[in-house]
Amino acid sequence: MEENNGNAGAIAKAPPKKHNRFAQYFINLGARIKGWFVDMYGAIKDFFYGFTKAGRAEKKARKAEGPQLSRRERLRRGLKTQSGWLFVLPALALMAVFTFYPIIASFVNSFKQGYSGMTGKFNGWGADNFVRVLKGDTGTGGASFTQCLVNTMLLTFISVPLSTLLALLISVALNSIKRIQKAYQTILFLPYLTNALAMGAVFATFFKIIGTSNNTETVGLVNIVLGWFGIKPIDWVGLTSPHWQLGSLSIPWAKYIVTIIYEVWSGLPFKILILFSAMQSINKQYYDAAKVDGASRWTTLWKITAPMIMPQISYLLVTGIMGGMKQYSAIIGLFGTTMGQDYDMGTMVGYLYNYIELGQTGYAYAGSLLLFIIIMIITFFNNKITKKRTTYR
Repeated sequence: MEENNGNAGAIAKAPPKKHNRFAQYFINLGARIKGWFVDMYGAIKDFFYGFTKAGRAEKKARKAEGPQLSRRERLRRGLKTQSGWLFVLPALALMAVFTFYPIIASFVNSFKQGYSGMTGKFNGWGADNFVRVLKGDTGTGGASFTQCLVNTMLLTFISVPLSTLLALLISVALNSIKRIQKAYQTILFLPYLTNALAMGAVFATFFKIIGTSNNTETVGLVNIVLGWFGIKPIDWVGLTSPHWQLGSLSIPWAKYIVTIIYEVWSGLPFKILILFSAMQSINKQYYDAAKVDGASRWTTLWKITAPMIMPQISYLLVTGIMGGMKQYSAIIGLFGTTMGQDYDMGTMVGYLYNYIELGQTGYAYAGSLLLFIIIMIITFFNNKITKKRTTYR
């Protein structure tokens, strides 16, 4: 009997089962969704209860007990208690028209087979648009979903971390320069104020070969510099640009290099502004303590500066990836409206515009929904990786 009591005590004192962060996230999400449904069920129940006989009787009893107010006074008090909604109503109306409605319409129209945005006619419901988009069997030619997705992913996941790293190093250098700090900030911020199309068109001239194979006027500034080291001219952005072929995929590596350089250069100003501002709020005592301990500048950067501004770095990575997945203007500026040769430099947004121009909006809706899902997945895992970084201030 005592042994049984001991076992019962051991069972009672057993610690609760612990879950890893990934599982705990979905447990908490399930609890929130359950609570939302419970609250919604209670609100609906109370609403319909007011129309029942018992509900009407209860409402009359409350009116008899309380002070009798005029309809005008009740309206005035109601508007006064809910005045906060009046301030956000314009923003909610704009979001409803330009954000929520397009998302819902895209979701619904993506399942309409053979849908045309001009006439609104379609052949039925189903997932045929998604199947054709993923297989590249749209029958209209032009951009390929797989090619555009690979281009977008490669350009984004190379240019965003690289530009963030360079912005961090430049911000550290600017933080140590005191005399002409403002002048450097102005110069570095200028590309952020320039139109992307105009900037891309001008940037392309540095790499473009002007003329024919028999009569070349100029091989471009970059090829001239490479010629000093004995490297032959490369057609970076033209029709004969070198590429690798991997099955049905084309990897125009020369165009990738041009685009990555452009994306890094154009993305630096905003990142430098955010990181440099974040560094100003770091307590200088940490750097003084590092000097006393004999820490090198490299150690100080990665052990003090980077961890202290990790929230800003995470923000730049998330917004950079979201912006990279939606890049379009820079590609048009660099390679023209066909986005290279036969859309070999096409991006996901360019893919959507292509089918909108062709009148095949069903494929555009399906592609936009797939792009939305991809961005949400990438953002989710990025938040999980960079979440809960400890900063001491």
